[in-house]
Amino acid sequence: MKNTALLFFLLFSFGLSAQDFYGTGVQEVKIGLPYQRWDQQLDSLKKANPDARAQGLVWVNGLKLDSVGVRYKGNSSYFKTRKDTYKKLPLNIKLDYKKRNQQLKGGHRTIKLSNGFLDPGFVREPLGYEVARKYMPAPLCNFANVYINNKYYGLYVNSESVDANFINKHFGTTTGDIVKCDPDNWKKTRSQTGCPKGENASLVYLNESPGCYEAFYEVENERTWKPLLNLIRVLNRTPDQIETVLDVDQTLWMLAFNNVMVNLDSYNGSLSHNYYLWFDTTGVAHPILWDLNMCFGGWRRNFSFEEMKDDELVKYQPLTEIDNVKRPLISKILRNNTYRKIYLAHVRTITSDWLLNNQLLTRAQAMQKEIEPWVKLDSLKLYSQKDFSNSLDSTLTFAPDHLIGLRQLMARRTEWLAKHPLLNKVQPVIAEVKHVREAEKLRVTAKLTGATKGGTLYFRRDKSFAFSHIPMTDDGTNGDAKAADGIYTALIDKSKVKHYYVAAENDEAAAVFPERASYEFLKAE
Repeated sequence: MKNTALLFFLLFSFGLSAQDFYGTGVQEVKIGLPYQRWDQQLDSLKKANPDARAQGLVWVNGLKLDSVGVRYKGNSSYFKTRKDTYKKLPLNIKLDYKKRNQQLKGGHRTIKLSNGFLDPGFVREPLGYEVARKYMPAPLCNFANVYINNKYYGLYVNSESVDANFINKHFGTTTGDIVKCDPDNWKKTRSQTGCPKGENASLVYLNESPGCYEAFYEVENERTWKPLLNLIRVLNRTPDQIETVLDVDQTLWMLAFNNVMVNLDSYNGSLSHNYYLWFDTTGVAHPILWDLNMCFGGWRRNFSFEEMKDDELVKYQPLTEIDNVKRPLISKILRNNTYRKIYLAHVRTITSDWLLNNQLLTRAQAMQKEIEPWVKLDSLKLYSQKDFSNSLDSTLTFAPDHLIGLRQLMARRTEWLAKHPLLNKVQPVIAEVKHVREAEKLRVTAKLTGATKGGTLYFRRDKSFAFSHIPMTDDGTNGDAKAADGIYTALIDKSKVKHYYVAAENDEAAAVFPERASYEFLKAE
């Protein structure tokens, strides 16, 4: 009776029907499936075809939507959970399954619900995405209470889908192609005749046959193989041309995030997966983070699949894998001196924004406080209430896994990163960034101090494209007013510039302005 009263109070207090699905508060998702043993039906579909769905109804914060498609999702979070006979399994609901334009406010057509697998505190994924969204396009994420056929199935993590709607929101276009970089069926590919042994979705070059890559990368249509194989070919064979096929700065932010937050269930780690690539109309790929439930040291298996020690997680080096040919996004790109310096500037920014000021752990605590009443009501949760309470400060054992506490890891890592020599190089200082229109030209100036290797103007004409760049000069030429006065200048056709930012470099370090560029930028208005 007490639990029922608490549930009613919480639902009423959040005003569910009025809120945005990825906004604040805990959401409500009620699923109706017309099967007596609906769980067996979803299991059968998962085994027969991972993309197959059962048709049903869903009420989202009180809004009824019919003819939706429901399936189980996930790999370890599904198979390991089902093997251990737990009933709380991850879910994927397609709202436009039978009705083409059926969607939620904001254009959302898919609901992705995670069961907290290897995250007894429930906050690794939403916290990871909150950090990432400050530097790059990344999914929105919060929490949802889930009911199936009127039975409460507990608290789930609710994350936004990376789909056409996501791309339109962040890049302003509905064109281009999305590639899911996650090897669901890798054993089949490795056994194919004539295919070299792959390294999951690592972008390692195998050969020119799409068939040898098809289990590592999920493409929307056959035409997408051409830009994907071109990216792989250029990255591995002619990396000096990488900007023709890859948004390098967005890649540097993704790699920096994975490193600082010890997100090893990602491209950086031994499994090399859990990201998307969106190819714009010029064939340039933009990487997008995905699936962060094992962020903050949740996945701790090295390349020999041995468990990494706590100290190895705490002291995960900023340039880890720079010599690993099986991770060409790291080993090829960070060999470029400028890219490496900008990457380290990004590492430094993330560390300053979230670790040195304790913001990361403050947010983790706030999230847990918000959801604690719901976790108590969740009788189907994968871990105990004690595990939830201890998840920040203690290593929890779920054989064969030892899950390090979020604060237990990141408090020590903060101290270690703060003293790391690579993050304590003297950066150039960028100030007084300005632009002025002159006939058909745009003149951009910036005061650079300590930029012994000069400055660079990054620019683009539309947010659907990566930034290009030209050098800024302080030699009295190309629009520069006076040589050696510390005011660097770039002159460019104004038709090419809608957004811009500035970078500066010396022998040991680089800086960008704004500091969170290229996700933040200046407008040439």
